[in-house]
Amino acid sequence: MGLWEGDSWRWNMSWRRGRLGRERDEEEVLWRVLDNIHLKKGRRDSWTWIHAPGGQYKVKVAYDFLASYVRLLDTHLCKFIWCRLVPSKVSFFGWSLCLDRLPTKRNLQKRGVCLQQEELLYGLRHEVVEEVDHLFCTCREAWLIWVKVLRWWGIETVMCNTVQGITEFFLHDLGGITGKEVSAYIFLVVAWFLWCWRNNCVFNDSMSMGEHLVDRIQMKSFLWIKNKVDGCVFSFYEWKEHPVDYAVAIK
Repeated sequence: MGLWEGDSWRWNMSWRRGRLGRERDEEEVLWRVLDNIHLKKGRRDSWTWIHAPGGQYKVKVAYDFLASYVRLLDTHLCKFIWCRLVPSKVSFFGWSLCLDRLPTKRNLQKRGVCLQQEELLYGLRHEVVEEVDHLFCTCREAWLIWVKVLRWWGIETVMCNTVQGITEFFLHDLGGITGKEVSAYIFLVVAWFLWCWRNNCVFNDSMSMGEHLVDRIQMKSFLWIKNKVDGCVFSFYEWKEHPVDYAVAIK
């Protein structure tokens, strides 16, 4: 860890393995912090929280400090993503998607995972590097799924080409038609099935799931609502044929 040289302390770090990706950046931050720490012989060690008056640790101050270093979702988007109508794993997936924390091939490369150039390519088309905006928006197959689902809800629109743009559309534009909870629900169901389709292509080398993806989305969205909301008496046929009419029953 370190040693005394006269009255001065010298840090001497040794690591069990080399640092990867983000770890190298974190190591640089650590060294910057340690450079400002001056140990003195004969002085008793104590903890001081330098970001709060008086040196006392406070959760709010710690949160504000950490929030200044990372990208956070705004309050409205957080409420949008953490939707009670979907399983918790789907909300967590949506949160990871909006923060660009999904293990796409681009993100795996950033984290130090060694991938060959051909392994970085998008699983459905093998033409471009796999990253979230292409995977969920600009890929033609994904774009068609969004268009078909919106038509199912009676909506014709020009689709956005970024995940942020699509989430804002569902939050503000579609939310005014169906209610924000239902619009969040539809967004999460579609995004979740696109991700499942991607995984099926990558790990099973099969694109067959995509042939009936909209049908799967319609069925699963119906089943999750029936499971999560008491008093839903409409049938799958009614949900499939008139989703907007029955969205008002979701409370």
